[in-house]
Amino acid sequence: MINPFAQQDTKKKTGSILTIILISVAVIIILFPFYWLIVTSLKMESEIYRIPPSVFPDAITFENYKYAIFQTKIPIYFLNSLIYAGGTLLVVLICSSLAAYSMSRFKFRGKGIYLLIVLLTQLMPLTTLIVPIYILFGRFNLINNRLGLIAVYSAIQIPIALWLLLGFFNAIPREIDEAARIDGCNTLQILMKMILPLSKPGIVAVSISVIISIWQEFMLAMTFTRTDTLRPLMAGVSASITKAGIKWGQINATGVIALIPIIIIYLFCQKYLIQGLTGGAVKG
Repeated sequence: MINPFAQQDTKKKTGSILTIILISVAVIIILFPFYWLIVTSLKMESEIYRIPPSVFPDAITFENYKYAIFQTKIPIYFLNSLIYAGGTLLVVLICSSLAAYSMSRFKFRGKGIYLLIVLLTQLMPLTTLIVPIYILFGRFNLINNRLGLIAVYSAIQIPIALWLLLGFFNAIPREIDEAARIDGCNTLQILMKMILPLSKPGIVAVSISVIISIWQEFMLAMTFTRTDTLRPLMAGVSASITKAGIKWGQINATGVIALIPIIIIYLFCQKYLIQGLTGGAVKG
């Protein structure tokens, strides 16, 4: 007599094994490009062009990193990325928090339409906006200008940040505003002293999202900057593509250097990022 419980256990075990296998294959597929990036950055130039390619380097070398750091403008590109990410984050947090608070606390005609328009702006392909923005910035001398690139980045990130913060602000009871107003706080003080501290997960999620987006951006940086002194890290990687050929070792070493801040952010702030994104998505 066949035991139905034994059959169920067998099916569960088989399903679990298949799930583990599928997850393992997916993880390998996802992580292999990062592995290949690191391995290639540690190879000699002659070994990089070997056919078939070697999965492990014959001899580990850090010459590509030394060249990228000390003989190229990677440090300048790195500093520019920090400036663009920090400047954009400051603008986005100020504008999105003020806008989200006004959308959450005040009633006015056309608020729903305004929020819909803000959301619809994210549906437009970025490539369709480059030409009109380029023409507009050319008239105001904002091309090859740090302020111009920060303005473009901020305009792209503010709608997303607004919607994320709006969910957190809507979840905060209005009684807190009323109690603070009775204590003598004005609207700006209520936002700064009460609402923003209570929305810390949302602020952290917005900050991480903005920093990562700006750090890995390439197309706008190449379009609106012309000199190496103003280009961020991702755009500066293209400097390894010369008329003599592509310096794959240096490109991969630069890629690893560019990944380090992103990995650090994910390792230390992953919990806050997940809390912020999920909290902003379900509250309000």
